[in-house]
Amino acid sequence: MLISATEVNQTVGPPPLRRPNSLRRSSSMQSIWPEGATGPHRLVGRARDLFTSPDVEAPQTLSEDWIEATLTPERLLASLHGSRHAETLGAFAGLPPGGDLRRAMAEEMPEEGKRDTLLHRLLDDMAGANFMASSAWYDWEPDGLEGYYRNIGLGSVLERPVTGLCLSYVPGSEAMTPDGRTNEDQADHPRAVSPVSEADPFAWHDIVEIDAANHWRLRRTDLWVEEGVVHADAWFQDSSAVRGRHDVRTIFHEYGLRARFDPAEMTLTGIDVDPRVLPFGTCRAAPATANVLVGRSAREFREFVPKALRGTQGCTHLNDMLRALQDVSAMAETFRKAIASSAG
Repeated sequence: MLISATEVNQTVGPPPLRRPNSLRRSSSMQSIWPEGATGPHRLVGRARDLFTSPDVEAPQTLSEDWIEATLTPERLLASLHGSRHAETLGAFAGLPPGGDLRRAMAEEMPEEGKRDTLLHRLLDDMAGANFMASSAWYDWEPDGLEGYYRNIGLGSVLERPVTGLCLSYVPGSEAMTPDGRTNEDQADHPRAVSPVSEADPFAWHDIVEIDAANHWRLRRTDLWVEEGVVHADAWFQDSSAVRGRHDVRTIFHEYGLRARFDPAEMTLTGIDVDPRVLPFGTCRAAPATANVLVGRSAREFREFVPKALRGTQGCTHLNDMLRALQDVSAMAETFRKAIASSAG
């Protein structure tokens, strides 16, 4: 999907109005430091499935899940709690969110992944949220991220080599310094209105606003059926708090997309990606990579995307969003049941 020059690096703002006869899955991962930069890093996750009948003023919450984790400065799980599987989640302490945690999830609680549950969505999202968490300090330290990492005695993520990590990190790109680091001097992280809507009290699940440094990773997927086609409108954003402001946030990544599926096998028949806020101009080559999924079932997205769009073949954050689009398979079944129940 092409966007006009005036829309480049502009957020879409609050979510669209809920459609009659639709299902909205929303999730949030909030990184906070209750004791300040040198204290424990807490990650709080919440997720909800909300069904909107023809009476949009009386939606129904179908399911909810939550997780809370404490992480070490080295980004390892010190503790993990959740709405279900208490003993299993507790045993994941010591693991880094990402590949190790996902393998443990697949072994110890495979049904959550097979059913694409809200709990699985939150646990799967811990990797990206943990990676981006330190951006919470972008506006809260005199020296930004460098100041935060100096305070905790670790090297800044901005000093790490990034060559080959994504389609923007190639030699000669504006996104990289000559020695292979992120070229933060060229990055654009605009400030924009908070996506939390006051116009619709049901637009999001409960998202806690904290007057301190914090990072949010928000997701929203709306699903409905029209003329026998399953439609999904999905949105994703990474943002951090601005000191002294509650109405705006610093936006690091924001994508939207529209996808269409054949309901029989949940095969993707079309997809349009809308790159709203991205750090570099070179990132805007990413939307076209999503077409590799056309013709494939949503049920295989989590496994297929990292293989098909590895490294410079894709965008790290769009890949993450495309993996999460696998949720529409389970959402479609939940939606069908909700429609049948409301009709009965």
